Amino acid sequence: MSADQGFIDLRLNHTNGQNQESFWPSFTDIMTVIVMIFMIAMVILLLRNIELVRQLRATMEAERSAMELARSTGEEKESLALKLIASENELSMLRLQLMRMQEESQQQQSRIGSQDANIARLMADNEVLTLRRDQLNAERESLKQRLMRSENLVQSLRQDLEAVQQQLTGSQRELAGVRDQLRDQQSQYESASQQLTSLQERYQLQSRELLETRNLERRSDRELLALRSEYDDLKVKYDDLIRPARSPEGRFRVEVRYSKREGREKIEFSSPEDPGFRPLSRQQLEQQLAALKEAKKEGLYIKIIFPDKSGLTFNEAWSFTSGLHSQYDYYFQERDPAAEPPGTPRE
Repeated sequence: MSADQGFIDLRLNHTNGQNQESFWPSFTDIMTVIVMIFMIAMVILLLRNIELVRQLRATMEAERSAMELARSTGEEKESLALKLIASENELSMLRLQLMRMQEESQQQQSRIGSQDANIARLMADNEVLTLRRDQLNAERESLKQRLMRSENLVQSLRQDLEAVQQQLTGSQRELAGVRDQLRDQQSQYESASQQLTSLQERYQLQSRELLETRNLERRSDRELLALRSEYDDLKVKYDDLIRPARSPEGRFRVEVRYSKREGREKIEFSSPEDPGFRPLSRQQLEQQLAALKEAKKEGLYIKIIFPDKSGLTFNEAWSFTSGLHSQYDYYFQERDPAAEPPGTPRE
């Protein structure tokens, strides 16, 4: 092969002139077609990529909108949950207050009834004693009059005695009779004196009874003042309940369910770290709360639940609630104990 001849044509049945003239145009056409196909494919891919980018941006925008909607929905849900918890706390507190007010109302009514009965009885006794005092005064006046008559009689007898003594020489028998009559009058006088002494003693006794009655009236007045003082204390406690309510926001919230079945305490405990109520003894509950109080620096929020038909009296429910709150609840740990009125429920 010479340098002027170019490449060797390997095709069969060919001629040299035809080979040199038809090879390069065919190769150029083929490469042009391949380049056009490649460019068309690139254009299609670019258009597809532009559409995919647009769809991706729309999808990302929709995801951002959905995330914003979910976040706002979550905040609203959390706010509603806090409001629900606060409402439940207020409901529990109102139940405790209602139980306490009912028991105190019954006690006050029984005390008032007892005081009314005592006052009525004392007034009746006072009227009786007044009547007896008037009777004794009348009897004393009557005895005084009788004593005066007896003294006048004695004086008259003495005058008669003097007259008889002057006539002694004339009538011994009349003198003896006058002496007997004088003895009788003296015995009557002594009997009247004894009666007067007895009446004076009875008068002193009645005076002492009247004094005791007055003392009872003063005692009733003091008890009435004590009841008024208790009413003032209740009013102060009620005013203290108006202070801002407890809130679980920012606190570690635990729940304690307390009831009594067949005379036995039933205590159940639940926390965010251990959801679901599980039974505990009183000692185990206090140990659990003490450990959480040390571990949770933000403070414990203790919600105490009393089921319907819990079998508890107000004193039992209040003693359990105040004991746990005063030792472990953040609200009662942060308050000044000196400013806390005794016996004030918080929840």
